[in-house]
Amino acid sequence: MQRADHSPAFSQPLLRSVRLAALVVLATAVAGCQSVGGRVREQLDSTTGMTVTSDAEPIVYAKTEARYSRSARDYVFLGPVETNRQGVRDYYLWVGIGTTLDRGYLAPPLALPDTIYAQVDGEFMEFPLRPWEDIFAVTRRTAVYETGVPIQSQLAARVSLYQLQLLARAVPTAIRLGTAGATTQPYARWDDRPPWRGFLAQVGAGGPIAARSDEAH
Repeated sequence: MQRADHSPAFSQPLLRSVRLAALVVLATAVAGCQSVGGRVREQLDSTTGMTVTSDAEPIVYAKTEARYSRSARDYVFLGPVETNRQGVRDYYLWVGIGTTLDRGYLAPPLALPDTIYAQVDGEFMEFPLRPWEDIFAVTRRTAVYETGVPIQSQLAARVSLYQLQLLARAVPTAIRLGTAGATTQPYARWDDRPPWRGFLAQVGAGGPIAARSDEAH
């Protein structure tokens, strides 16, 4: 005796349409997850046990040395960083120094800056810099941020979350790097992407800027 099949009957074109719709929904969901996940990077530093959170991309500044080259430039990359060591969170402005000039042969080597100056809302913000390795007490072989220019030096300024919000909102059109006993060097904004939205949302600072009471310590 043949068993009756009570499953609903679908035409082949309808089944193909249903399968195609399911694949589109799945692909959209996967792409959405990749897009959201790509806005921030979280890395566990095995040496210190801290979690390092950074944005997907830094702000880019550049300076052309026409006397050496019309196309090669010096670059400064700025990115926010949160370190979390067992619930204790600190914030830093990561500063990556890179160049496409042949420094050391065509041009003299760059002096390592000790201060960065950025104008925000008509006022200059001054951030003392120190080597990034000092934060971790180890030498990190890879840069915190991926850049299109090889990073020669990684520096950091201790900041507050409020200061990172100010920088992300204003995005200075130019910054200056200072070295003891030397004239500050200007760098102009080299990109136009809205910066750090993913990072600020991740750390809970994506809304209106907080009160000024949140100062760096």
